[in-house]
Amino acid sequence: MENRMKGWVYGILAICLGGGIAGLWGGTVDSQAATGESRPPPEPVSTWNIAHRGASAYAPESTLPAFEWGARMGSDFIELDVQMTRDGHLVALHDKQVDRTTDGRGPIHRYTLSQLKKLDAAAWFGQKHPRRWKSSFRGATVPTLEEVFQRLGNRIGYCLEIKKSSAGPQLERKLLQLLKQHRLVETSESQRVLIQSFDSDSLRRIHRKAPDLPLIQLIHFKNIGSLSHRRLKRTKEYADGIGLSYRRINRKRIHRAHRHGLRILAYTVNRKPVMRRLVRWKVDGICTNYPDRLHQVLQQTDPGQKTG
Repeated sequence: MENRMKGWVYGILAICLGGGIAGLWGGTVDSQAATGESRPPPEPVSTWNIAHRGASAYAPESTLPAFEWGARMGSDFIELDVQMTRDGHLVALHDKQVDRTTDGRGPIHRYTLSQLKKLDAAAWFGQKHPRRWKSSFRGATVPTLEEVFQRLGNRIGYCLEIKKSSAGPQLERKLLQLLKQHRLVETSESQRVLIQSFDSDSLRRIHRKAPDLPLIQLIHFKNIGSLSHRRLKRTKEYADGIGLSYRRINRKRIHRAHRHGLRILAYTVNRKPVMRRLVRWKVDGICTNYPDRLHQVLQQTDPGQKTG
């Protein structure tokens, strides 16, 4: 992972030196972003291995055990969804409702953090996947973003998704403050964060506050037909890449994104043949529930990949 993260770092440095280093927390936008001028992405590196909600095929999704397993299985980033509790704490949870992955009921925004911490976020996994249950999963709760950063530090990258239902200035401000507090985006050398969202307004607000922070515009399966030159040019004004369902990715779309200076990430890929095809097509990142499988594929196609 170290070699590939260095590639990312050098790319960010190249961008900063070419366009001028903007104040990350000063709220200013660099000259290229302001004019809409396209700039190339960082120098190409091997395909990123992104553990979807952690190693969610092997551990309860979006829990500390799942994130730990993802880090151990050779991933470059762990992907998690950022939501906010009723009392303003940022937590990792995918659904708007807590019902599916905890023993609670109702929307997360009705819970305070203390109430949320009383819910069991692991038992459902043992019921659904009894052969994959580990005693270490027992007692897992919905983690705060603070807990995730404290546990994993800078030994892994973070792909943070802002859910459209939770997006807003308050969440975005708290997220940027937390990233700064943990020195995850303080300088280009420590850049280990991607922020992604289907909500372009949220990404634009973040870009205005932190213009050097890499952003990924997620595009819904149904809207892929609108992936026009005009849309990609507009996207490049605030984002560094786009994220698509792997079912809608082909060589032409990868080439088109790269021509516009945009990375392209594929979600959610769990079969090795599909992983191999996307790597061969030079997709920039793959989000998967099985980071160990992707790690094996990347090792086979690029022996220089990290060994985990």
